[in-house]
Amino acid sequence: MKTVFNISLIIFISVGLLMVIGQMVGLLFMNSEVVLKSKDLLEFPAYLFSSIAAILGFILLYRKDKTA
Repeated sequence: MKTVFNISLIIFISVGLLMVIGQMVGLLFMNSEVVLKSKDLLEFPAYLFSSIAAILGFILLYRKDKTA
């Protein structure tokens, strides 16, 4: 379970970073469509993986077996 948590955390951070980079590129070139597309394409995966990481982090915090 800890491996799934780590993977979801890495994916969440990566997708969030890609979204911000896409928005910065759109802002740099003054292209609002790039900013909106970046948000539209990456918003759901970012929310999904952040939710998975949050739930697994909560579960791992309260598990009795801390080594797993």
